[in-house]
Amino acid sequence: MEIKTVKGFKDILGIDAILFNEIQKLSYNIANAFGYKLIVLPTVEYAELFDRSVGNTTDIVEKEMFTFDDKGGRTLSLRPEMTASVARSFIEHHMETNPMPLKFFYFGQCFRYENPQKGRYREFYQLGIEALGDISPILDVEVIQIALKIIEHFNIKNLKVKINSIGCRVCRPKYKETLTEALKPHYNELCSDCQRRLYTNPLRVLDCKKEKDSLKESLPKITDYLCDECMEHFEEVKKLLTELKIPFEVDNTLVRGLDYYTKTVFEVVSEDLGAQNALLGGGRYDYLIEDLGGRKTPGVGFALGVERFIEILKARNYKIPDNKKIYIAYDKKFSSTAFKIRDSLIPDFIVEIDPKGDSIKKQIERASRREINFVCILGEDEFSENSVSIKDMEKGNQIKVKIDELKESIKELINNA
Repeated sequence: MEIKTVKGFKDILGIDAILFNEIQKLSYNIANAFGYKLIVLPTVEYAELFDRSVGNTTDIVEKEMFTFDDKGGRTLSLRPEMTASVARSFIEHHMETNPMPLKFFYFGQCFRYENPQKGRYREFYQLGIEALGDISPILDVEVIQIALKIIEHFNIKNLKVKINSIGCRVCRPKYKETLTEALKPHYNELCSDCQRRLYTNPLRVLDCKKEKDSLKESLPKITDYLCDECMEHFEEVKKLLTELKIPFEVDNTLVRGLDYYTKTVFEVVSEDLGAQNALLGGGRYDYLIEDLGGRKTPGVGFALGVERFIEILKARNYKIPDNKKIYIAYDKKFSSTAFKIRDSLIPDFIVEIDPKGDSIKKQIERASRREINFVCILGEDEFSENSVSIKDMEKGNQIKVKIDELKESIKELINNA
């Protein structure tokens, strides 16, 4: 039997790995600049965490979770999303004693048992942020602003935010009742999942991709049923987005696929991407921590699927920042000096040392097959003069410089290219 990757799982290699690293590094830097700190969470949680948070009528819990019993008889799940794990960590470590809001950034694997397709796998990576401990609409807008900053860095244009408010536990029950009555005459038009959800969680009908847009748009709008508090919150979010000149539109059919959301929900879309234009989604969840046994603590955040984002960047020929590559070819008698030269160039450049130690000519030939920009040559003559020859692999020309001038000489060659 040939051993291969499991269906729905994949290796991340080549350009995908480079983009993966670029997304992780840049998103962390932007989140950190806004005061969000890294949190690293376990991939395995008690299954009950997701039953109670994500919702047992959602596709994730009903169909997509990898759930199993361990040797101790405990029912565990590979996490299908990260927000519930952040909430669990908040409660477990008594973070409510810290000054609020607490702001977290995460980047990690999630698992869902669904049909694999390009950009969507059973093991996938999410990056996201969560701001906990404040009800202010300012945080809703800050979260949206960070999402846009990350996406804009990758030169994706014509971004717009789709937003909606799905109310709270005061006003949502009345809307759900009204929505159910409005859907009953269309029962036979609904997919089998939505027929079942009609009486358990009718908001999920709005999230279902199988239902016709014309049907969704004909249904009552939840914004007509918001209580005063939810309406005031939503109006303030829209006002701040307007003042910041962030393009947005209210989408009355927008709900999130997880049960813990309240008030603001949003998606960031790009008109340049065609029909599948959503890049990320998020929203507010003011009851989640309380429902999991913690103190009442509001929260808001977003998550972005990394694999799908990589496919978007590749399709748009995103240019990777050009980190120049240096190769050190040397007489093996001078190995320690070659290592010292590499140390002097890192981390300004990517620097490789030839491991074979054969002729310098053969080392340069190997460098030519490795997309190297400059070869630093350390032979007998160079060593005796405390110098290095720099060969420009694109132009073919070569200069000799003192070792202590090497880094600046390479930078000068790059600037004059």
